[in-house]
Amino acid sequence: MTSTAEPGRERIGGSWFRILLVIAVLCVLSQELPAPWGSLWLVVPSVVALALLLSWRFGAWGVAVPLGLFTAAIVFVGPFQLWVWWIPVAALTGTWMGLREEGGAGGVGQLAWMLLPLLLLAALLPWMLEYAPLVSGVEKHLRESNQRLLAMLARLDAQGDRTQALRQAWAQGAELQRRGLPLLLPTVLFAWMTLLVVAGRGLAARFGRVLRWPELSRVRFVDWRLPDGAIWLAIVGLALLLAPLPAWAPTGWTLLIGSGLGYCAQGIAVVESLLLSRGVPPSMIVLTMVFVFAMATPVFLFAATCVGVSDLWLDYRRLEAVPEKD
Repeated sequence: MTSTAEPGRERIGGSWFRILLVIAVLCVLSQELPAPWGSLWLVVPSVVALALLLSWRFGAWGVAVPLGLFTAAIVFVGPFQLWVWWIPVAALTGTWMGLREEGGAGGVGQLAWMLLPLLLLAALLPWMLEYAPLVSGVEKHLRESNQRLLAMLARLDAQGDRTQALRQAWAQGAELQRRGLPLLLPTVLFAWMTLLVVAGRGLAARFGRVLRWPELSRVRFVDWRLPDGAIWLAIVGLALLLAPLPAWAPTGWTLLIGSGLGYCAQGIAVVESLLLSRGVPPSMIVLTMVFVFAMATPVFLFAATCVGVSDLWLDYRRLEAVPEKD
C-alpha cells in the first residue's frame, strides 16, 4: 500500500522550516552590527509578528503590545536610547496591519502606508539628543570596517597597487561621507526597519499556518497605489529642503526620499500593469526593468517616481483598453 502525507501536515512542516530558516538568517545578520543595534535584526520582526497576530485575533486588544513595549522601553532602558524606540513603533505598525486584516488590508499600497509610524520616527530622529553620538558611532564603525577591508586586501595584493588606489578613493570620499551621513542616516534606518517589518509579516503568515488560521491577505505588486494623502509627506519634505533652515535638512530628506521611494514603486507598478494589459510576458517585463535599472539607475528612479506621482491625477490603471483602438 502506498501512503500519502496529509497536505495540511506538509504545509505546516514547510512553514516550520521557513520560520527556522528566517530566524537563522536574522541571527547571522545580528552579528554584523554592534550591540544593542544588532539585536534589532531579531527583536523587530518578532514584535511585528506578535503584534500582527494578536491584533488579528483579538482586535483592538492587540494595541496592548506596542503600549506595553513603550512602557518597558521607558522603565527599563530609558527615553534617550535611540535603538529602543524602533521596537514599540514597529509593533505599532504590526498592530495596524493586524487590525486591517479583517478588511482585506486594502492592497499593497495600504500596507506600505502602514509604515508611516516608522517614517515619522525616522524624520524626528535628528532632533533627539543622542543623534549626534549615533552619527559619530556609525562613522567610526564604517571607518573601522574600511580599515579591516584594506588590511585584508593588502595581504592578498602582493604589489599593493589596488590597495593604495582604494585607500586614496576612500580618503577622497571621507569628506562626502562626513557631510552626507547626518542627512541620510535616518532614511537608511527607515529602509532597514521596513525590511525587518516585511520579515515580521512573513513570520506572522507562517505562524498563522502553523496555528491553522486563515491566510493573511495576499496582494499583488501590480496593484501598488499609495493613499492620496502620502503626497503631503513629499511636499513637506521638499518645503523643508527649500526653506533656509539647515537644521531641518535631515528631516526634509527623510520625508522626501521615504515618500519618493513609495511613488517610485507605484510608477514601476503602473508600467508593469500597462505592459501586462498588452500581453507582455512577466519575465520580459522583469528583464527589461533590471536592464534599464542597471544601465541608467538615476534616470530610471526619477522617471518611475514621476510616473508614480502623476498616477495620483491620471490613474492610469483605471483606463480601459479598447480592442484595435488607441
